[in-house]
Amino acid sequence: MPRATVTRTRFALHPLMLALAVVLPGLDVSRTQAAPLVNSEQPGSQARHYTIAAGSLVSVLNRFAEQAGIFLAGHNDLAAGKRSPGLDGVYSQQQALQRLLQGSGLQAQRQGTGSYVLQATAVTQDALELGATNISGQAPGTISEDSRAYTVGSTSSATGLPLSLRETPQSVTVITRQLMDDQGATSIVDVLRRTPGISVQNYDSERWEFSSRGLPITNFQYDGVNTDYDGVYDYGTSSTDMAPYDRVEIIKGATGLMTGAGDPSATVNLIRKRPTPVFKASVTGTVGSWDNYRSEGDISGPLSASANVRGRLVGVHQDRSAYTDHYRSTKDIAYGIVEADLTPDTLVTVGIDQQDTRSRGASWTGFPMYYSDGSRTDFSRSFNPATDWSRRDFTNQTVFASVQQQLVNDWALKVSYDRKHRQHDTFLASASGGNPDPVSGNGMFMYMGKFEGDQVQDNIDVNLTGPFTLWGGDHELIVGFMSMSTRQDIPVYGSVYPPVDGSIFDWRGEFAKPGIPRVGTDDIVQRQTGAYLATRLKPVDDLALILGTRVSDFSGHDDLDYSDPHTADLRDSYRQSGVVTPYAGLVYDFDDTWSVYTSYTSIYQPQMSKDANRRLLDPVQGKSLEAGIKAEYFDGRLNARFALYRIEQDNIAEYVSGVDTESVYRAVQGATTKGFEIELAGELRDGWNLSAGYTYNHTRDAKGDYVYGSVLQTTAPEQVARVFSTYRLPGPWDRLTVGAGVNWQSEFFGNVFRPDPADTVNFGQYTTITQPGYALVDAMARYRFNEHLSTTLNVKNLFDKTYYTGLGNFGTGFYGEPRAVQLTTRWAF
Repeated sequence: MPRATVTRTRFALHPLMLALAVVLPGLDVSRTQAAPLVNSEQPGSQARHYTIAAGSLVSVLNRFAEQAGIFLAGHNDLAAGKRSPGLDGVYSQQQALQRLLQGSGLQAQRQGTGSYVLQATAVTQDALELGATNISGQAPGTISEDSRAYTVGSTSSATGLPLSLRETPQSVTVITRQLMDDQGATSIVDVLRRTPGISVQNYDSERWEFSSRGLPITNFQYDGVNTDYDGVYDYGTSSTDMAPYDRVEIIKGATGLMTGAGDPSATVNLIRKRPTPVFKASVTGTVGSWDNYRSEGDISGPLSASANVRGRLVGVHQDRSAYTDHYRSTKDIAYGIVEADLTPDTLVTVGIDQQDTRSRGASWTGFPMYYSDGSRTDFSRSFNPATDWSRRDFTNQTVFASVQQQLVNDWALKVSYDRKHRQHDTFLASASGGNPDPVSGNGMFMYMGKFEGDQVQDNIDVNLTGPFTLWGGDHELIVGFMSMSTRQDIPVYGSVYPPVDGSIFDWRGEFAKPGIPRVGTDDIVQRQTGAYLATRLKPVDDLALILGTRVSDFSGHDDLDYSDPHTADLRDSYRQSGVVTPYAGLVYDFDDTWSVYTSYTSIYQPQMSKDANRRLLDPVQGKSLEAGIKAEYFDGRLNARFALYRIEQDNIAEYVSGVDTESVYRAVQGATTKGFEIELAGELRDGWNLSAGYTYNHTRDAKGDYVYGSVLQTTAPEQVARVFSTYRLPGPWDRLTVGAGVNWQSEFFGNVFRPDPADTVNFGQYTTITQPGYALVDAMARYRFNEHLSTTLNVKNLFDKTYYTGLGNFGTGFYGEPRAVQLTTRWAF
């Protein structure tokens, strides 16, 4: 069972807690009697069996809230130093709480939302106002599902310690289940391209590059467990479906303490849905533009009479076309998870997540940006350079398990294992090569290649967390060890570049599928191990100091064996041991609302990119510094932050020339990124939610030049603004919720080859193409017919803006999505 966070100023109870569940406008803290028992038709009166050992009040309430599936909040001073007799028997929620709080001088006040607030049974003029943040356990932390909230009470993604957003000395953006549903976001791409501070660009129809603070995001986690991410082969990461996930936590900047290797852009942590102790189920159907059809089922509840065993099953089938010609994609998702309370102190979790994606008409890069005479092309948004049989298929299976053991004195041990088996089967053919004649359309050739991959990744994480007393104060500690091993078996096929028959203006995706022979085998093995430690010290009530370090070992080798005995095999390897990643953070509370913070961590990222001499580039190294101010308004229902940051890096790989595995890169030295972020997320008033953010970043190398991406030859936009808000109408219109959002970003630049017929030596030169800044407007409306049935209408890119969302991938471009309409109907049981 996760341990509760204990601070001097605020707390909330257990991983199923959420700040919005304790919205308390008008709460009268002068009441001295416990809330009366409700009638048998209300959820709080449903009786079930509880087995909870005696212990500290915080720990016991943590366990009860977990088993009962309720929201419970209060102020730490009320529970500090108190004990509870525990529970063993069949009780309703109110009866159980009364027994647990017996003799404590406290009561649990039931709210209209079904949540509870802890308060004293006798209130004096000196009584403290109740806080609304959560005592939250270690990851996966606060559950956002069914909260209607755009913020959460706690996160442990940054440091491993369960802290509120205000207590975390880094920028954290949380995309809750409610926000995803309101935006109609069903994939990780849908989520991230509307997330404050994140920009998204296309490689082609299937692959995306996500950036934060001007740098690519390469760190992805699932329930805090690292995964290897390859932005080129991808293995389906950017097509991840969001149905199995409760929320997404994005930790901005460097996160080396918990991830080890990585870029100082951000870490995206996807937190899975968990079983519920009471039955719930839903069926959802979606129809949308371009024959988009999606069905989703979700069922959860107890698997035993006492609910000590709980399960959940989520299934999705989606079949859709796209705004480009002759494209089709299907997706099948199956997610299952079971939790079992083996004892009151032992929680075992096992689960499986299977995601299969199949596409036809998948492009490899985009369309040419220049004609052969050097003039700009003007392809329509529906133009698809891919053949109708071109495919990119992914099969991703994750099996995961964990054991959480509650120890004495509120210490907890967690052991997690995660095994991913990811496969891709790709045969691409795209009429994207060359520069066509502006009159005849002739002169194009095909990018055509066959690619397969089979990747197995094993992750183990063991950590121990708990409070300790030192110098008369209460502090917290986490110590852990992780191991990640990734093995890829990649059959190597040749690539061919046949000419396009006829004019590109007459292209309809028809091209004979050739046979491409296998030329070798590529075996890639990468390993990372790390031991980490972090502590949160409270030298005085208003000051928290977080210190941590990680010691990591990295190794990898890439063995490419060619079938042709006359072709030399390739052997590349690296090994680094004892890499130390320090972390330091400081948070000072001005009062119950405002805090200032600062943090520092180092950067380390091994890389397999090679220079012109075919030598591996040295690891990317540097440091990341951040400082800012945070605030909690309306008892934690609204979180605000302002952050300044500076990132310094050496050895960033920048593309120079070449194709595929023979690409040549150079190491950029002295790259510096600096900027600031503003973000506001939560509930402005009852029924009015807001997610808003603005980011400015400035990235240059030591010479003051732009730093282009290593694959996409583009810069990231320097300014990004994301705003999305919904409002539930009052009074007789309270069944209707309306919302809108704006996604704006400033210009970005692509480095693209421009032909020049007069240049008989180089035949042209690279030039800069600018995508001017643009704004996309979204709108939504939801009508709730009754407690079971609701329908949501989403319109994305409302004004049908035309824009590029990718530039520079082999000199091509890619259009962003036109206006799209989506209608979703949900029936909840």
